[in-house]
Amino acid sequence: MRKPTGDRATAARATIHDVARLAEVSTATVSRVLSGGKPVSPQVAERVRAAAQEVGYRPNPAAQTLLRGSSRTIGVVVPDLGNPYFAEILKGIAAEATADDHHTLVAGTEEDPEQEYRSALELARWVDGVLLCAPRMSTSRLREVAEAARRLVLINRVLRHPSVGSVVVDYHLGVRALCEHLMSLGHQRIAYLEGPTTAWSDQQRQRGFRIPEAAGLTVIRVPCGSSLCDGHAAVDEALEHKPTALIAFNDHVAVGVLSRLRELGMSVPDDISVAGIDNAPMSAHTDPGLTTYAVSTVELGRQAWARFTPNPSPTTTHLSGDLVIRASTAKPPRRRTSR
Repeated sequence: MRKPTGDRATAARATIHDVARLAEVSTATVSRVLSGGKPVSPQVAERVRAAAQEVGYRPNPAAQTLLRGSSRTIGVVVPDLGNPYFAEILKGIAAEATADDHHTLVAGTEEDPEQEYRSALELARWVDGVLLCAPRMSTSRLREVAEAARRLVLINRVLRHPSVGSVVVDYHLGVRALCEHLMSLGHQRIAYLEGPTTAWSDQQRQRGFRIPEAAGLTVIRVPCGSSLCDGHAAVDEALEHKPTALIAFNDHVAVGVLSRLRELGMSVPDDISVAGIDNAPMSAHTDPGLTTYAVSTVELGRQAWARFTPNPSPTTTHLSGDLVIRASTAKPPRRRTSR
C-alpha cells in the first residue's frame, strides 16, 4: 500500500478519492465498504478501513443516508429535558440505540405543544423514526406527525393509527395504590396536584381516584404542572383545603412541595404526608425520603426501542410499577393541617 504524501491526509481535507488511491481500489468500492453496502472480500474491506483511518476520512452522514436509504438515527422529543424522569428514559433509549448501532437526536420542548409539533415534523425529515415521550400536542397534529414520519412510537400516549405503537404506564393503578396506602394509614382527605392539562398521563392518573373516592376518600384537585417550581407554587392553594396528605403529579413536583412546606415551617410527615409518582433518582435522597410509585424507565425505553421494527405494529404495551413506601407518609395528625 502506498503512503500518503505531504499533508494531503489531514482529516479536514481527506476525501473518498484519497482513500481509494491509498487502498488501490475504486471510489465505488470504498463507498460499499464504508456504507455497509454490497459485500467485498475481507482483505479489500480491511485495506479500505485501514486507509480511511490513516488519512482521517469520515464519511458524509447525508451521503451515507442517501446510499443506505437510512440515517440509522432516531429522533426523540420530550416535554422537559430538566425533568429527571425523561432524562432517565433518554438514558435507556440511548443505550438501546447504541447497542443497535444507531444514534439519537433529542429535542426538548419546554411543555409547549406547538414547539413539540414543529420539532417532531422537523426531525421526521431527517431520521428513520420519531419517538415522542408523553406528547402534549393535539390528536389531529399527532396524526400529521404520524403521516410525516417513517415510523412513530409513543410513550405514555395512545393514538389510533395503523402504524403507530405505544408503550404506556398504567398510572391509574399507581394512583390507586397510593390512595389505598394513605387510606390504610387513616387519611380521609387528600389533595392531588394535577399535571399539565395537555398531559394524557394526567388523565390516566385521574382515573385512579375513582375507586378510592367511591370508598369514601375525599380528593381535592389542585391545578399544578410538572415542574419543581409548579409544585412549590401549588402548595399554598392546596393547604387552604386542609388535606392531611398531598399526592403530586410526579416526583419532580413533590420535591417542590417539600421545599415549600419547609418554608412554611411544616414537618413531613408529622403535619402532612406527601407522595409522588415515578420514583425519580432523587426520591430516595429527599428529606424525608419520598413515598412514590416506581416506574421502570429502563423498561420503558427498551420496550419503546423494540417497536422500531420494519413492520410497525399499532398495539399498545402496558407497564405497571410498584409502590415504594418511604418516610414521607405516616398517620395523619390528630387535627387537620392548618396554615
